[in-house]
Amino acid sequence: MFQLRLSRLLAVFLAVPVLQSACVCGPGPNVGGYDDPSGKDPPRSLQGVKFIESEKGEPEVIGCADGQREGFADLTRHKRVAGCLATWEGTKSLRDKPTGKACGDDKGVCTSPADACSKGWHVCGYQGKHEDLKRHTTANACNKEAGPGKFVAAMSHGQTEDLCPPPPTAETVFPCMDSGICSEPVCCGDGCAFGKCRDAIWRGQTKISLGKAEGCGSVTSERNGGVLCCYDGDGDPAAAAGGDTKTDAPPATTDPTAPTGTPPTGAAPTGTPSSAVPPTGAAPTGAANPATGPVDSTRTPSTAAPVDSVAVPTGGPDPTRGPAPKKAGSK
Repeated sequence: MFQLRLSRLLAVFLAVPVLQSACVCGPGPNVGGYDDPSGKDPPRSLQGVKFIESEKGEPEVIGCADGQREGFADLTRHKRVAGCLATWEGTKSLRDKPTGKACGDDKGVCTSPADACSKGWHVCGYQGKHEDLKRHTTANACNKEAGPGKFVAAMSHGQTEDLCPPPPTAETVFPCMDSGICSEPVCCGDGCAFGKCRDAIWRGQTKISLGKAEGCGSVTSERNGGVLCCYDGDGDPAAAAGGDTKTDAPPATTDPTAPTGTPPTGAAPTGTPSSAVPPTGAAPTGAANPATGPVDSTRTPSTAAPVDSVAVPTGGPDPTRGPAPKKAGSK
């Protein structure tokens, strides 16, 4: 009997640390990492990463203040989420308020990481709500389609500093911790990794910028300079910016079926006066011919060399075109 009780106590004693280690956030045993209290465990640097850039366009459509993305470069597939590379001095919180001064990879040093996002966009998760990022992208796109590097959201991936909490609900508000266990920000991109807590956004599929030395509230641009920006509105940014405007149609007085010859000087003009009733079967002047339909404005002759088979709308990049990522690492 005594041996049986001793065996049970020993089993319970051995099981406790196993259960705890299964819940603690982080990558697991590693020298200088989560299981080494003296280790600083810095996240991986972005130096040397060859980012894939999008085409340039209106910042309100692109999502980055400098008018070009370094993450989620396919503007057709990823209209409402953008990865924007930025630099800033020292450490900053990803929840620092924007100053309104545009900055970024092509516009100089940022005062706040939020300034890397263009007007009408915000750093994803800045209110601590996991649904923000979920409404703008998917787990598959975040983990596999954002491209090289890391792009971080303004929320730590853990709700507490100790153990992994239950999956979040609509009422859950995530903190933005400076450092330590579970403090790392949620992350999209090829450079992100899984910790032990993987439920912050998508259950079992949420990656982070691994390295507890830089939590959401204290990041450097060298290691976490890719900012994840989400569109403020509910629709397509290009449509809201007027990017879906069609090319103007020809004047209503143009008849595509009319002969192109010039009448002799002094000859009476042909056709029916505007005040008269046109003959039966004839199309009124300025109206579309029933046989040919309305004039196709995309076929209007032009002296300019054709750019594409579809007219490029003004006010932003063409939302109908496919991805146009530029050469890796180009400006």
